[in-house]
Amino acid sequence: MKRPSIKTANTLDPQSVACPKCAAQFTFYRSSMPEMDECGFEHYRLECEMCETTLVGIVDPADDKLLLSATS
Repeated sequence: MKRPSIKTANTLDPQSVACPKCAAQFTFYRSSMPEMDECGFEHYRLECEMCETTLVGIVDPADDKLLLSATS
């Protein structure tokens, strides 16, 4: 069975993710037309509704999971 790639992954499947700063849980939906960073990764910028921290993340092409980090 072939793993979904960034280009063919189902954008309607939600992922449960946690804020790396306050651990608040929220649902993330991938964009059907994502921004790509300079390395070719699907790139997202979000804001945690609980602690209002700006979050940046990429989708890991190995498992299609969103990897988040908090900005300072």
